[in-house]
Amino acid sequence: MRNKYTFFICLFWSALAVWSQNNVLRPESFMLQVLEGHPLAKQAKLIPEFAETYVLKARGGFDPKLNYDLAQKYYGNTMYYSISDAQLKVPTWYGLSIQTGIEQNRGTYLDPQGLTPQNGLWYGGLAANLGNGLLIDERRAELQKAKVYLQSSQLEQRLALNELLLEAGYAYWDWYLQYYAGQILKEALDVGSVRLIAMQRMAELGDRPYIDTVEAAIQYQTRAAALADQEARFAGATAYLNRYLWKADGTPLELAATAQPLQADSLSIQAPKLIFAGQVDSLVEQHPYLGILSYKLDVLAIEKRYNREQLKPQLELKYNFLNEPIQYNPLAQFSINDYRWGVSAQMPLFLRKERAALQQTKLNIEQTTFERQDRGAELTAKLLATRAEYLNARKQLVIFTDNAESTKKLLAAELNLFETGESTLFMVNMRETAAFQAALKVVEYQAKCEQLWLKWEFLQASLVR
Repeated sequence: MRNKYTFFICLFWSALAVWSQNNVLRPESFMLQVLEGHPLAKQAKLIPEFAETYVLKARGGFDPKLNYDLAQKYYGNTMYYSISDAQLKVPTWYGLSIQTGIEQNRGTYLDPQGLTPQNGLWYGGLAANLGNGLLIDERRAELQKAKVYLQSSQLEQRLALNELLLEAGYAYWDWYLQYYAGQILKEALDVGSVRLIAMQRMAELGDRPYIDTVEAAIQYQTRAAALADQEARFAGATAYLNRYLWKADGTPLELAATAQPLQADSLSIQAPKLIFAGQVDSLVEQHPYLGILSYKLDVLAIEKRYNREQLKPQLELKYNFLNEPIQYNPLAQFSINDYRWGVSAQMPLFLRKERAALQQTKLNIEQTTFERQDRGAELTAKLLATRAEYLNARKQLVIFTDNAESTKKLLAAELNLFETGESTLFMVNMRETAAFQAALKVVEYQAKCEQLWLKWEFLQASLVR
């Protein structure tokens, strides 16, 4: 009979022993797989590309434009007029536009002011905004905002990837917990099965009362039910983990039936991760959330400058020198006395639209400033709370690890007493249940510590930098 109970002890102490190294999915490899293949990771990598297209689009506002206008009128076999104007216009940064072109106008009833020489009339000059649009205009404002958005997009990509890795990491450590909880409960069921068989045989031989077989059967059934529930939880955790496994070509992956997480023993011997113990203000100020809001304030500052510019009157000055090209030479017979110029001015009387737009921008700046302050306070609180939770979980893990070792010793002692007839099966079951529960607590807090560490890193957006 001593050999039987020695076997029970060995079964328990072998729980969570070294498992096969085959098909072990380590967290580092898993995270790398997520970054390389998951659709959301690929989607996040598109964010800066979108921003680059906005910059390209905004630069398009400064593209040279080639225009050609032709208007003709024929009536009663008479050409009343033919007016053509081919023009090249080049916008520049400082509210100036360079333009050049050639006009060719002819016809019986052409307005005399539109008459041009036989070879056409070549012109070239400038158009300048001296009021509204001198310091900033819509084209410059859009390009400046697009450049700011390009910088902000890098932070948006980082946040998206960090959020994805946080969710994937939580899924991994939940899978870890459910896997090793299942291993512990399987071990408990095996021990219960061996004990039930032993009790039945000893009862048949008259060494134990039949009531002990009932006790052993109840314990076995209870553990079987617990294992069935655990297997369902493990199946759910595995399915959820599979959601994050993709090949680089976009093909979804599934864990093999024999796949295992990181070995619990190797996790136990790892040194605790050191957590930042100082003030978290510096961590908060460097957070991408606040960086994005700062960039938003930069965009609003550009809008504010543009809206303030709209309060000025529109004053445009145009000047073009004129010359008739001779033998395709536009500068032949050039004279500074041949030119045309003009000025146009426009000013809304009440400026209600412009004043409202400026006021709205100012209010948006205030709202964003308040939002940034609130987000900073929120991040500070979350960092402090997560640090406290993590440190507490580490302490709890140490306590439960020691407790698991103590319950093993109590179980071994109780089995020795039971062997000599000084204890009951009820007491052995209690000790054994306590030992398995302590082992479950160790695995639970191992997973909890890793998840809290992930949360700590996520709150700094440092899972991906």
